[in-house]
Amino acid sequence: MYEFLPPIFKQLSPRDLEVAMQRLQALDVEQGVTIIEEGEQDPSLVVVMRGEVDVHTGDTKLGKVGAGDLLGEMALFSRGLRTATATTRSQCKLLLLDRSNYEWLRQVQHPLAYHLEGHALDLLSDRLRGVGDRISALAEGTDVEHVTPSAGFFGRVASAFGSGGLMFPGAIDGAKVLGGTPLFEDVEPQVLEEVASHFFPVAARRGHFLCTEGETGNDMFVIASGIVDVIVATQGDKVEQVAALERGEAFGMCALVQPAQPRMASCVVREKMTGLSMGKITWAEQANRYDKVGSALRVAMIRSLGDQLAYANAQLMLLDMQQRDRTALLRAGAGVEAYGAHLGDERPSYLQGVD
Repeated sequence: MYEFLPPIFKQLSPRDLEVAMQRLQALDVEQGVTIIEEGEQDPSLVVVMRGEVDVHTGDTKLGKVGAGDLLGEMALFSRGLRTATATTRSQCKLLLLDRSNYEWLRQVQHPLAYHLEGHALDLLSDRLRGVGDRISALAEGTDVEHVTPSAGFFGRVASAFGSGGLMFPGAIDGAKVLGGTPLFEDVEPQVLEEVASHFFPVAARRGHFLCTEGETGNDMFVIASGIVDVIVATQGDKVEQVAALERGEAFGMCALVQPAQPRMASCVVREKMTGLSMGKITWAEQANRYDKVGSALRVAMIRSLGDQLAYANAQLMLLDMQQRDRTALLRAGAGVEAYGAHLGDERPSYLQGVD
């Protein structure tokens, strides 16, 4: 029965595997049955034990999965919104893990929950790298280049924002800040307190760059107060704003899971910002823990990167339809950096005249 289980299941001890299998529902499904519907809310994971499944979005076929593969792992950790449709290509034997049983495994600190989280992070990292490569390829030969901005760019930003600088942050209730973001929703209070203890407080004046486009990043940030704008440099030292982030929103996460990749956008303080930060060394230490603290960090990262990837992909689809629309390209790149409320096309008054 276990011959075609994915590798993450085969890493379990016989006892742990037996417990895990009691939490999964076995299904025999005929050919031509839609098991996942794009746009539906369905926070569950499908394990293909036998047979093949086609995956597509609209009329576009994305690929197929077979014995030993997983489907729907992103939906398990976030809002459960399906981003593609899956239809059985042949008669299939499937295993279903729903949200409640995943949460049970997580609560009792079963290793399968942690293996699934690590697997999802690896997949997201690979997909984000692919999106970043595609954005860079599309930018070649256009007026958008993901390089470290020139001195003229920083001069234009300073004229609109100010010279910036770090400040003494004072007391920040880290657990309250983290508890106010969807990334850490439903985390037990005592676990959240320990998670917060691994962040350090930061504060910065208007105009301070917390991330710089083109540079290798070392930190992620969660905003406690203030506003941080996500901007990109365009040809001629112009400034293009593509997102505004406020309390509870985050940015810079890609630096922790893809340490060699350059930033895709700059994050600059518009209104005095206080918040929390975590560096890549601390992330590596804490996110590899097989306990509730490590799980909370992994799931928060999965939720953040999953939303970022979905946004960047949507912008790239728009780009394809509009044949290299410049605004879509800018927004797609920035979407790889920021988790939060992306702006529409209208620019705020404080940036008028900057470009």
